[in-house]
Amino acid sequence: MALQPRNAWRNLRTRSLWVAGAAALLSGSAIALVPHVTAQTASAPAVTGGAPGFRRLNEAQYVRSIEQIFGPGIDVPGRFDPPLREQGLMAIGDAKVTVTPSGIEQYELRAREIAAHFIASDQGKSAIPCSLAAPGSFDAACASKFFADYGRQLYRRPLSSPELASVVGLASSATQASGSFSKGLEIGLSRLLISPHFIFRVERSDAVGTARLDDYSLATRISFLLWDAPPDTDLLDAAERGDLRDPRKLGAQVDRLIASPRFEQGVRSFFSDMFGYEHFQGLAKDQAIYPKFSSDLAKDAQEQTLRTIVDLLVINKGDYRDLFTTRKTFLNRNLGALYKVPVDAAGMEGWSPYTFSPDSHRGGILSLAGFLMLDPTHEGRSSPTIRGKTVRELMLCQPVPQPPPNVNFSIVQDVSNPLFRTARQRLTAHQENPACAGCHALTDPIGLSMENYDAVGNFRTHENTAVIDASGTFDGKPYVGLLGLSQALRESPDVPACLVQRAYEYGVGREADGTDTPWLESAIESFGAQGYQLPALMRMIATSPALAAVAPEAPLAKPLVASR
Repeated sequence: MALQPRNAWRNLRTRSLWVAGAAALLSGSAIALVPHVTAQTASAPAVTGGAPGFRRLNEAQYVRSIEQIFGPGIDVPGRFDPPLREQGLMAIGDAKVTVTPSGIEQYELRAREIAAHFIASDQGKSAIPCSLAAPGSFDAACASKFFADYGRQLYRRPLSSPELASVVGLASSATQASGSFSKGLEIGLSRLLISPHFIFRVERSDAVGTARLDDYSLATRISFLLWDAPPDTDLLDAAERGDLRDPRKLGAQVDRLIASPRFEQGVRSFFSDMFGYEHFQGLAKDQAIYPKFSSDLAKDAQEQTLRTIVDLLVINKGDYRDLFTTRKTFLNRNLGALYKVPVDAAGMEGWSPYTFSPDSHRGGILSLAGFLMLDPTHEGRSSPTIRGKTVRELMLCQPVPQPPPNVNFSIVQDVSNPLFRTARQRLTAHQENPACAGCHALTDPIGLSMENYDAVGNFRTHENTAVIDASGTFDGKPYVGLLGLSQALRESPDVPACLVQRAYEYGVGREADGTDTPWLESAIESFGAQGYQLPALMRMIATSPALAAVAPEAPLAKPLVASR
C-alpha cells in the first residue's frame, strides 16, 4: 500500500511533513492538518466556521451538570450509550452519536429519579420560591419562577415563552392529579431533564444568514472548553447582557474561568480525550504474564499522567513540550512497586510528588504506565505498531491508515518463535509483505524504541533472552531508546502544532478543514511566542472570533405560488 503525505507546508525557515495514509484514502475529502509555522501574522485571520450543531453530553459532562445545577450528593442512575471517537476526538464524535431506544429509556429513568431526589431534598425545598398554605393548590407564578431558573441552567439559555408555558402547564396538571404542588414541580423538572435541549448542547446562530453563534451558544462553547461543564450563572448573565461581544468583557470572563479550580477539571477532560483515555475502561492484561496488573493499577496509571499534566501545565504554567521529558511526576504505592522505586509515607497512603533520577529509565509521559499499558488490543504482549500509531495519531496528528484486509499477522503474534525472539525481528519479517511495509515504516520505528518497557510498563533489557535493540530515527535524526525519542518529540514542531489543532477542534466540536488553516497557523505561531503555555492557548481560543464563527445558515426558500 503506497503512502503519500496528505499535505506539506513549507516556508523559508522551516518545513513540516505531515504523513497520512494510503493513496486510496487521499481521493476523499481529506482534511488538511496544520504544521508548525514560523511566519509572523499581524492579526488572527477570520474563520468561516461550520454549521451550528449539537453535541450529546457525555457521561462525565451529564453528571457534572447535575452536580453543578442541583448540588452534590444526587445519584445519577442507569447506563449511558457508549461514546464515539471521530477524527481523533470524542468531542467530535459527540456531534455524530445517536441515542438508542434503550438509551432514551435510561434518560427517562434518570430524569424521574433526579427530579424526585432533588425536590425531596432540603436544597430542593429551599429552591421552591414560595410557600403554600394549601400544599395541593397550584401557584402558577411560583412554578414559572422555579422553571425559568432551573430551565435556564439546564438548557444553558432562557426558556422561550412556549417552552415555559408548556412545562408550567404540565406541572399544573400533575399537581391536580396528585394533590401535591411539589409533585407537580417534580414532574415538570423531569420534563426539562429529558429534553434534547439538556441532553444535547444545541447551538444556534444569531439569526438566519449570520456567521456568529448567539451569545448563549458561545457561552456554552467557552465553558465546556475550559471547564468541561455548563456555564455558571455569572457566564449566563454575561451572555444575557451581551458582554461576550465586547472583547474586554469577554476576556474578563475567560480569565475568571481559567482562574477557577474548575479549569483543572477542564484540562483533565481535554487531555483524557486527546490521549484516548476512554480505553482505560475495561482495560485487561494477561494475569499469568503480568501479575502486577489490576484495574486499580490502570486507574492509578491514568491518574499519574493527569496529575503530571496538571502540575506542569496548569499549576506551574510550564512549556507543553516539557511533558515529553520532565522527570517530575507523582507516585503512590501501586506505581512505586511497578517502577521499583521507593515511595514516601504520603505516597503509601495517597499520592506524593516524585522526581526520577537523571540515570533513571523514566522521563516524560511516554515512559509512564499511563501510556505504556494503554493498548486494549493486546493482553499478552506489547505492540510497537500500536504504540507508534498512538504517538503518530494522538500526539502528532498524523493519521495512519488501517491495515489492508487479509493480512497474515502470524509471525508478529508468535512470540515463541526461536528464529524471531524480539519484536524487532518479528516485525522485520512481517514487513516483507509490501502491502504492510509502508504503514509499518511510520509506526514501528517509534514503537520499537519503547520495547524496553513491557505491556504494563515494567522496564526490561531482554525479550526471550535476546537483547532488545531500542534505537531508531525520527524526522531523519537517530536516537536511542524511549528517552531519546521523547527528546526528539520535545524538539519537534509538530508536537505543539498538534496540540493547537486538537484544542481548537475540541472547542468547536468539528474537524478542522482548509478554511481553518490560516487561523491555526497564526495560533501555532502565537502559542510558541507565549512559551507554549496551555492556559495562554486556551485563552486565545476562548476569546477568538474563531470559536464563535459558524457558517451562515441559508434562509428558507419561500414557497412557490402558482399563478392563476
